[in-house]
Amino acid sequence: MIALTRWERQQLAAIWQFFPFRAGSRWHYLYAGQEDSEELPEHPAFLPQAFSGADPVAAMEEFVATAGITELCFASLGTQQRWARATGTSSITLYDSAGLSLADLSALDEGFTARIDELCRALDRHPAILRAEVPILGSPKDGSIYVDFDAYRRACYGELLCTRNHDLVSAVCHSSLASFTVRHHWRGRQALNLALDEEKVDFLAALNRLRQAGAEAAENTDGNSPGTPSAYQASYSLFAQYYDSYMSHVNYEQWVDLILSWHKRVTRTAPKRILELACGTANASEILVFRGFEVDACDLSPYMLHIAESKPFKPSLFLNSLTDPIPGGGYDLVFCLFDSFNYLVKKAEAAQLLTNAYAALNPGGTFIFDISTLHNSLENFCDTTSFNRVRDGYLIQISSYEPLTYRQITHFFLFRKNLNAYERFEERHVQRVYRTSELIELCAASKLQLKAIFAPDTRPNLLSRDGNDLDNRYFRLFFLLQKPL
Repeated sequence: MIALTRWERQQLAAIWQFFPFRAGSRWHYLYAGQEDSEELPEHPAFLPQAFSGADPVAAMEEFVATAGITELCFASLGTQQRWARATGTSSITLYDSAGLSLADLSALDEGFTARIDELCRALDRHPAILRAEVPILGSPKDGSIYVDFDAYRRACYGELLCTRNHDLVSAVCHSSLASFTVRHHWRGRQALNLALDEEKVDFLAALNRLRQAGAEAAENTDGNSPGTPSAYQASYSLFAQYYDSYMSHVNYEQWVDLILSWHKRVTRTAPKRILELACGTANASEILVFRGFEVDACDLSPYMLHIAESKPFKPSLFLNSLTDPIPGGGYDLVFCLFDSFNYLVKKAEAAQLLTNAYAALNPGGTFIFDISTLHNSLENFCDTTSFNRVRDGYLIQISSYEPLTYRQITHFFLFRKNLNAYERFEERHVQRVYRTSELIELCAASKLQLKAIFAPDTRPNLLSRDGNDLDNRYFRLFFLLQKPL
């Protein structure tokens, strides 16, 4: 990863902070300027190197050759252009999405037809040329000629549109750069680009591209060719941008009051150190920090953590899944809310979480988690569809319940305007609908002691109640477990 400006370093610091490093991968981060380790992550796979000399590009190029680095990724289009000028290379920039591909040839001075043929052979693609550019670009082999861009767009043949019109490329791609992979091709080599843009910083797009760079490096090592980008997103990636709006109906203060009161009801003391698991955008933890508690919070989604990092009373945040060992420990209260527990679709995963919570707690400490019940799935999420207007498009939620597998399936579709059409993005969320009897058995098999089951609108401890009655009466249940003294 190559960055040549201070601004790029600042943006990359936010991206690296919660970056999910792949097992077995090694990232060399080459940046211009003085060494500054405080803003960079500490990870065995992350190897930063500062270049503060008069000619950082030359020094970086020598380092790349000496270290045997074969996969490059530039922080921005400006950095790649500066690199190209310093190294005397002229590259073709390829913008690739699931439905549209453009090759920007504006950096070339000659040899257009030959470079287009070479590029399309390497990519196994057919070229397309706009009629107005034929006198300059020529007629590449197996190419198509279109009257204008709209004619090319309507054809939908999946061809690669080759053009020297940089204004056209900017108009098409800059309006919604998030859906494009940006890649440079030169001298038989290629490099990805995060395409960080000072006018429109898109963390989701940049992180997706950074993850893709690591994936492509692994695929190329295995001898496989990288694929094209997909409209499908991992859970709580694209949706992270809209999560707080989606959850605006939740009274977080009330939820925090409940878990604190339940903890004190069992332990007779207030907690000092608190950990929130699957914190999302950390709305509950933010309230606890504001009230003066020492709070850590973690989540599997770097996209959610990025939103949480911007909160004015943010807790200490780190990347961690529900089944990962919890670093540190010494917590008086660990909690996991908003049916995050339901995302553990295997009982073994749920058992692992209980084991991890036990290890993280002080003796006498409590672990509180909630579940969305069978009653909630049947009443509110069984073959339902909702439609919401968001700031830059439309969000559709389609939910279904599968009774044979006890799975709650939710699809989120975002339709976002781009030029004269809408781009579609999709997230798929899968949850397991646990029965109360199942969870009581899991808790009994753990080292934690199940002390209480609560519903948010009732005060009594429901532990002695019939499990089937609880499953069919309440939309949500809270389980409180304690680590023995």
